[in-house]
Amino acid sequence: MEKIRILLKMIWYNRKNYILYLVCNIFIIAFFQAFLSIGENESFMSADKIDPMISSNIFAPTVLTALFMILFVPYVYEAFLKSRKQEYAVLITLGVTQYEVICNMLLECLIISIVSFCAGIVTGSVLSVFFFFYLHKVIGLRSMKWTLHLGAYVSVGKVYALVVIIILLLNIVRFLHAEILELFNARYKEEKGKKGSNIFLLLGILLIIVAVIVMLYAYNFEKTYIWFISTGIIITGIGIMLANFDCIFMKIRSVKWKISLSFVLQYIKSWRMVSFIAAILFISAIFFTAHCGVTYQNFTRNALTYSPYDLFYVQYNDINNMEQKEIMQTLDKYDITITEEKRLGLLRNSFCNIISADDVNKKYGCTYEVEPGYFIQLFQFDINDGYEHDFQANKQITIGLGNHEKMHLKLQGKSNKILMNSCRSLADITLIVNEQDFMKIRNHSNDCIYETAVMFNFSQWKDSGNAMQELQEKMSRMNELPMEDQSAYMLSSKIETYSVAKQSSEVLTFLLLFVDILFLVAANICIFYKIKSELKEEKHIIYKLYRVGITDQELWKILFEKNICYYFVSLIIAIFIGVFYSYSVNAIYDYGKIGIICGMGVSGIIMFIQFVVIWEITKFETKR
Repeated sequence: MEKIRILLKMIWYNRKNYILYLVCNIFIIAFFQAFLSIGENESFMSADKIDPMISSNIFAPTVLTALFMILFVPYVYEAFLKSRKQEYAVLITLGVTQYEVICNMLLECLIISIVSFCAGIVTGSVLSVFFFFYLHKVIGLRSMKWTLHLGAYVSVGKVYALVVIIILLLNIVRFLHAEILELFNARYKEEKGKKGSNIFLLLGILLIIVAVIVMLYAYNFEKTYIWFISTGIIITGIGIMLANFDCIFMKIRSVKWKISLSFVLQYIKSWRMVSFIAAILFISAIFFTAHCGVTYQNFTRNALTYSPYDLFYVQYNDINNMEQKEIMQTLDKYDITITEEKRLGLLRNSFCNIISADDVNKKYGCTYEVEPGYFIQLFQFDINDGYEHDFQANKQITIGLGNHEKMHLKLQGKSNKILMNSCRSLADITLIVNEQDFMKIRNHSNDCIYETAVMFNFSQWKDSGNAMQELQEKMSRMNELPMEDQSAYMLSSKIETYSVAKQSSEVLTFLLLFVDILFLVAANICIFYKIKSELKEEKHIIYKLYRVGITDQELWKILFEKNICYYFVSLIIAIFIGVFYSYSVNAIYDYGKIGIICGMGVSGIIMFIQFVVIWEITKFETKR
């Protein structure tokens, strides 16, 4: 009974650490469960209801949160356990067996895990409801319906159970091989390490410079893998630089901040690890937040680029064959004025669209000249849209004609020019042939169908949303096609494409905002655990400083400077790296300046937040 009473006292004494660890687990589980609930929502993931450009944005936050849970929760538990190892050593000296201590550790971990999971899924359920209403009401995804997804709870449970098992196995193995003296010295053992080297410090800085040069001069659309190579080099450089950063502290201490830096150097080994983790988390938060600002510009610009016409659709026999008069009446109803109209005949099969060079030259003002028996493959890409494109052309195509005859066409050349809107009614490949070959295929081929592409431009396309919706409803009723067939003949409008791009950017920004908050909170928790674990030892030093006449204002200054070393070193490194990647990743499609602006803006906000955190942490230390 006495042992149990002592154990309960220890738990009560460490209640704040328990609560902090519990809160970390709850919010990680809550975010993960909320993302999974959205990802498993059938209406959200259905391409017929929500455009895949929007729904695909759920994958990145979900994967990032899952990886974060697997990597960060064990680290936080390790930091939490370090504060308990001395107490476990005390219990062993009082007669508690190693087996009983392990059972107690297992019981504590399981209870915390169960409470965390239950509280996390409840919080996650509330958060997923908030996500749904924000996506549905604010962003405007009206086709999204609320449903309860039990699969999301099961998936969260499996991933979290895996994390808990990893935590328990690692710590049980360590505990079995630990001696009592090692447990007593657990807080101090991690600080035993070699001093930093100026040579390795310069090597780390050199690796960062190499990564920057590689990114600036080798990264392009054809070599996107360079980004990952550069990231690997720069992370290695940051690790080596921070592992030897005490060389810089030693030089600064000889000039100023002598007492403050002495506090830091006393625990320099754990400072290296905490600063490295915090730097990676800060970099991720800065880059992803800045990236959201760039994607809005990129998505909306691409929407306009790939929709040169305000209204585009394809007619085939009676499908979408609405009379011009009825179209005009619908547009007039919403005060929409037509400024341009084009019609282009095309042949289509499951493989390609075929258009006549003469017709294209006449309607678009082009100068294509195609020899008989040849074709020009038309690519409709914007090379600055931020995506990698395949410009590999077909060398030869064969088209079946009547009486088992075949027409063989060879490649004459390639052209990249956006002539038509992106539309489900069209095949992915477009070929330009001369008029004689076009008519021969039209008159004799059973493989191709003849369609007409209809294009309109309006004087005020941004006000055409309601008109486009009504036209689509009228044509759908007129076509009387099954849902699957009707989706292939949907209208393509600039306002719809623009709205989808805008919503996609808003969804991505909204979801990644929570991931970035998670990263920022995690970075601060890592550093706070570090500061809090040192507080008891610092008290003895501070009492001695008071005896030699230090004032409260001087103590505040010392602790504030020490905390700047904990928070701002990793943050300044993160700002440089995060802003650089915000520029370099986006520069290849002319968004480098926007990347810098967004990166600096986000960095300024984070720096202000961290200044407030440092101020509050210093107040916390002085009160203790």
